[in-house]
Amino acid sequence: SDGYIMKVTMLGCGTSVGVPALGHAGWGDCDPNDLRNCRQRCAVLIEVNGKVILVDAGPDIRNQLMPLGLKKIDALLITHTHSDHVAGLDDLRAFYWPDRNDLLVYAKKQHSVEIIERFPYLFTKHAESPSYFVPPMKMKHIAAGDKIDIGGCKVDVLHQDHGNTTSLGFLFDRKFGYSTDVVGMRDDVFDKLAGIDLWIVEALRASPHQSHSHYEQTFAWIDRVKPKRAVLTHLGLEADYKKLMAICPVGTEPGIDGLSFDL
Repeated sequence: SDGYIMKVTMLGCGTSVGVPALGHAGWGDCDPNDLRNCRQRCAVLIEVNGKVILVDAGPDIRNQLMPLGLKKIDALLITHTHSDHVAGLDDLRAFYWPDRNDLLVYAKKQHSVEIIERFPYLFTKHAESPSYFVPPMKMKHIAAGDKIDIGGCKVDVLHQDHGNTTSLGFLFDRKFGYSTDVVGMRDDVFDKLAGIDLWIVEALRASPHQSHSHYEQTFAWIDRVKPKRAVLTHLGLEADYKKLMAICPVGTEPGIDGLSFDL
């Protein structure tokens, strides 16, 4: 439409412990023989106008990015600071080395404080840092309601309720919306998302949860937003691919790690 393509790659669509989980939880209700049920932690990659934008960097990020052979990341957007979304930040240091371009990290003010507490050395030089170590990242504050521009890609920052905390959703060039770790959404956010090409949206499981949207609620949201295509993410141990697919509305499907879309 605008003479360019936005490529979106779903790096991971699993719940906070992944599927299968360690210990007794294992595969939960998911069929271990269906590889679509093998899920790493949630992250998504957007490639547009020669820019590479990553949303979240959980504990699987190295394995998720390795097959893509990327040489740079222009921006990292943070939805919130739960471990499954930020634990892999350190792995992104390697992108800094060749050209020494700071990796820009966009986060809500409160989230940025939590990230810097957790990874102080990534943002500032400390006395105990090795002499050769240069902090590879720079923090940029964003807030719900902001519009930011990343190399010509216009990003709307969206407010989301996430139980007793909040997270951020993102809308890229009014084409692609990303809404994970969300249990409640405001009218103004629905209005912004209306009619987009692709919506990746959370649907944890069948039963309601305090912090995460469940199937029925997410399906109602999709009916309201009416995206051309909807893909479910943050899928729990109860979310067997085939069983979930069977109840999905038309134009909606469960996510699969590695799935990519050209918009």
